[in-house]
Amino acid sequence: MAKTRSKAAASGPQDHAPGQAGTLVDARTAIERLGIKMQTLYAYVSRGWIRVVPAVGGRGNLYYVEDLDALGARGRGRSTAGASGERMIRWGGNAVMQTSITAIGPDGPRYRGKSAADLVHGHRSFEECTELLWNGVLPDAPVVWQPARPGAGFQALADGIAQVAARNHSRRLLSVAVEAYAASLGRNPELTLGAPTLAARQLTQAMAAATGLLAAKPAYVLNDAPQSIAAVLADKLGIKTAPAHLRILDAALILSADNELAPATFAARIAASAGADLFSCVTTALGAFEGMLTGLGCEQAEAALAQSKTPEAYLDHLKGLLARKSPVPGYGHPLYPDGDPRATLLLELAREINPVAARGKTALRCVDRAQEELGLRANLPMALAVLCAVLAAPPGAPGALMSVGRAAGWVAHALEQRLAGFLVRPRARYIGPS
Repeated sequence: MAKTRSKAAASGPQDHAPGQAGTLVDARTAIERLGIKMQTLYAYVSRGWIRVVPAVGGRGNLYYVEDLDALGARGRGRSTAGASGERMIRWGGNAVMQTSITAIGPDGPRYRGKSAADLVHGHRSFEECTELLWNGVLPDAPVVWQPARPGAGFQALADGIAQVAARNHSRRLLSVAVEAYAASLGRNPELTLGAPTLAARQLTQAMAAATGLLAAKPAYVLNDAPQSIAAVLADKLGIKTAPAHLRILDAALILSADNELAPATFAARIAASAGADLFSCVTTALGAFEGMLTGLGCEQAEAALAQSKTPEAYLDHLKGLLARKSPVPGYGHPLYPDGDPRATLLLELAREINPVAARGKTALRCVDRAQEELGLRANLPMALAVLCAVLAAPPGAPGALMSVGRAAGWVAHALEQRLAGFLVRPRARYIGPS
């Protein structure tokens, strides 16, 4: 944003292509573009429909062309009869939500302007990534979170969840685990813990500890001493805590942390806009984390690998799905038509792990053959499934790993939505009988 403002201030209204991101125009151009009066332009700005930045020297303001075009398109696309009632995405809003958290590009997500891949290559920890997402600043020193401290009665709730763990998938287990932790703190867990960011740190630690519910002997026990989230996951999932293993777990969490307004993330923003606390925002998101590109996709990719004893059997399974025109779990992503760069990076790191579990070797060969012979490109859920096979993690671990990582993004979006200060509430156009 600083670069955009500096450029605009130095040269006045920009003459880039109409609608280009970051293009700024002065007030006269803005009102001519929309065909409105100056007072109406001010009203649109006050309602948050159009972003504005000051021109150099305080000589007026500059307005974002992309916001003007979105507002104009919405006005042209609405009939007179429905003009007073229909709004898209939010009360008084437009069809595109503004965010300063994540941008999607060919190289994958960028968090607050910093490439997720660069964070991985720089051996950054997941905690450092979350602080960047939540606070907008990448820490200069290693981050150590204090251990989670639940309220009275927590362990009884945790033990009850362990009793039903074998009959449930990871998203539901993590959801009830988060609610159990929040319930132990009382009616307002954020106030009990002192601040939203403190609550978010403890929430994330509680989720990581809850992955122990996937073990052969399910357990949900919080750690007494400070540990990194990667170390907690390794401990609970039965993964050796070698430096290389912790590094790749950090990488998996960072690459999973956010991918813009995916359905679950949007659900978290809706909950936040209605006044829900962070714990409820995250459990709302977990309830929507059921798509082929998220939790369900992790499960199905994992299951397809597990049931195929050889790469040949795996290829036959994929060919059958393609012949029936059925979805192929673990491959393709509409935001990354040339291949999911998050998966490419994670698979590269997985190949560096030594020793590799036997099922991990098979999983790597399966994915390689799928690309070589069928032209299929793995997405992040598939890469997580392969990684968990390489690390000999228990069933359900890929979806749990993605959920814990994505919680960082859900919290960031919930906090941003609170600052935005509007209710995310689409209107419906009635088409039934009169």
